[in-house]
Amino acid sequence: MNTLFNNNSWVKTFLKVLTLFFCCCWFIYNFSKSDIPADAGDGIMHYYISNASWQNPSLFLDHWGKPLFILLSSPFSQFGFAGIVFFNIVVFVSTVLIAWRIAIRLEINFVFQLIFPLVLINIQDYSLTVLGGLTEPLFNLFFITSFWLLLSKRWIALSILVSFLPFLRSEGQLPVILIGIIFLYLKQYKAIPFLFIGIIIYSIIGFFVFGDLAWYFTHNPYHLNNSIYNHGSWNHYLLSYKNFLGNPGLFLFIPSFIFIIYSIFKNKLIELDLMILFYVYGTYFTILFLHSYFWATGTNASMGLTRIATQAMPTFILINLYFLSKSSFFSNKLLHYLITGIFLILVVSSITTKHFPLRANSFERSILQSASFIKKINSKHHSLFYHHPLFCFAMDENPYLKNQMCKFFYSKDFSKELRTIIKSGDYIIWDSQFGPREQGLPLELLATQSKLSFIKQFGSQSNYLIKIYRLK
Repeated sequence: MNTLFNNNSWVKTFLKVLTLFFCCCWFIYNFSKSDIPADAGDGIMHYYISNASWQNPSLFLDHWGKPLFILLSSPFSQFGFAGIVFFNIVVFVSTVLIAWRIAIRLEINFVFQLIFPLVLINIQDYSLTVLGGLTEPLFNLFFITSFWLLLSKRWIALSILVSFLPFLRSEGQLPVILIGIIFLYLKQYKAIPFLFIGIIIYSIIGFFVFGDLAWYFTHNPYHLNNSIYNHGSWNHYLLSYKNFLGNPGLFLFIPSFIFIIYSIFKNKLIELDLMILFYVYGTYFTILFLHSYFWATGTNASMGLTRIATQAMPTFILINLYFLSKSSFFSNKLLHYLITGIFLILVVSSITTKHFPLRANSFERSILQSASFIKKINSKHHSLFYHHPLFCFAMDENPYLKNQMCKFFYSKDFSKELRTIIKSGDYIIWDSQFGPREQGLPLELLATQSKLSFIKQFGSQSNYLIKIYRLK
């Protein structure tokens, strides 16, 4: 089978195009058939910020929204949520194309190359980040590009690109440190100053917008003492591997890791291999460790979200394929047929997946029902104070735009806000997910306010309630 591929470059190209076309169709189909956005919380908020940035340019520096993601996605988000999902599909395609260039350079087995994009779409959290309009896919594109530049020894370009990673994800600070260490080891001292390009440019822009050169640090929404979401167990991410790595990723990692350990004992790893492990494994496992720590200790506003562990994951998958391809174990012709069988299994698995298209759960259906109810009774003269992003999305509004009914609301002094911010006839849409914590409104507080009229409730379980109140 390898002989067939080696002698027919057009066959390779055709199979790659066909595989990538299948993956794109898979994303488009599952997006169009889903009841709700793949991430009805953060994904919608990222879309809101990106979409409104053209009307409110200060949003281009929204720290939580990720400045570079906002900048690059904003032209697409002007076409609605579908636009930002299309942007992420383009990012996915770009990630795969760069991965294939790396694979050719590293002489990775061709069938392994075909498997790569199929492994990605079969990982639930990765597909969720693409379909949810989230920031992780763009971070992964920049990271795998930085890996390509590292292999190509384009030190200045690598340094400049990595300097912008912190403006895609906060975890992007880690590759900056690791690349700095690599530069010191390789004595590429001239490239080190360029690691500060990103922070210098954004600091200067921030000075004119906020009057604060250090805004990246002073406006940071994440703090180690932030424990709003409680905490979980240390092994949370280990037990949840199916979400962010999947069985395909695990099955690639285990034999790859065994080969790496064997090669270390036999002293068979070349300097390039060690550098790859330091940068890619170093980034991926440090991110896993840090978020395990945050979740276990209840710090840094960690929610234990497993999609966090998809950062650097595509490159991690690729280098596992690289080490497997180096192993003589996979030179056997019979095993090539086995790999081809795995390819077909991945295709069937992606088609028969139960994770996509997304179906709204009972709580999300309650939110959609509450939005439908409000549309019928509100004359559009009254504001809607809410916190769950899906409610405003269902109302076809963006709270960051001007003249919107929906007002994203966090209460600091509710009694005072009832006199100053919330007007007579305005509605408060309370949800059991964000209301008690992020919105700052325990249900008991609402029940004691004589100025509020209870209008309607959606949902029957205490943990999945939507309650609508109106100021008299």
